[in-house]
Parts: sequence; structure tokens; C-alpha cells
Amino acid sequence: MPPPIDIAAAPDAQLGRGDPTRRWALSFPDGVVRFPGLIRQEAESACEVLGAVAPGLWDAALVRVTLDVVLSDGAGPHLLAADGTLVLALGAHPAISDLTVAMGQPDGMSHRLGLVRELAGGVWGWWTSAAVPSAARVNALDGLAELTSAADVEGWAHRFGGSLPEAGLQ
Repeated sequence: MPPPIDIAAAPDAQLGRGDPTRRWALSFPDGVVRFPGLIRQEAESACEVLGAVAPGLWDAALVRVTLDVVLSDGAGPHLLAADGTLVLALGAHPAISDLTVAMGQPDGMSHRLGLVRELAGGVWGWWTSAAVPSAARVNALDGLAELTSAADVEGWAHRFGGSLPEAGLQ
């Protein structure tokens, strides 16, 4: 049995700048600390679910976080990426059931965006994603919305330099 995922202090977490309770992360058996910016309860819940996820998918996982902000037009939930960046689930995909269109916060000159799926217990995962230059963000989001089936995702991924659907998240 692999070593368990542990809760670790993350005093410099980006989400913790405005909320001192968001100073926790998860320490994985591979020695990497992921998801800085969790509150203790989110970390405890995520440990159990992520312990059942294949190690190769840990970096594609997302943990649902509850933030004290108002969402508009049904957007949400907020998700925390393994690197500590915030991702917003924008809404259900119009044609592909069980998938949600999502966009991460800007990272320099690009945004990570793609399709996500809820796995269990507040843990989600990128099903496919791409780091898209900010200037191409609207085209990439339109491209996602225009997909008519999961089979079309490969074309979108090639067009925007993204990943193909994650085998463990299909």
C-alpha cells in the first residue's frame, strides 16, 4: 500500500493572501506538495478521494474550494489546481454530458482552459486542457462550446496545443 497523502502547511499559498485559513496543501507520496490554498476541511476531504486516484492523474486533479465571492449567471464552482492557481467552472458543456467548460486564472500571457469533470467528493479533474494565449482565449472557448461530441475533443486539443482526454478521467 502506498504511503498516504498528508496535509502540509502552505504559509505562502496564493489564495491565503486574503484568507489566513487557506494555508494548507497536500503532500503526496512522490514528494510533491500540491494544492496550496486549501482550508483544513477541504484538505481532509481531498486526501481521501485523491488517495484513490492514480498517481499519474494527480497533476490533472482539481479540488473544489468555497470562496466568499458572488458568482453570476450560474458559473462555478471554484476549483484549485495542483499548482495553487484558481480555476472557474464556467458551466456545463452544451453538447457533451458530464463535462464542464472551465478557465484558469491568467498565468503570464495565457489561460489554462478546457473541459473538467467531477470525480468524487469535491475533487474534479481536467479531462482536456490547453494553455491558450490570452489573445486566443475567446476563440478557444468558442471552439470548446462548438464541440458536438467527445470525439471532437481531439481536434480542439490539436488546434490549441492542448492535452488529449485523460484516460483515467474519461
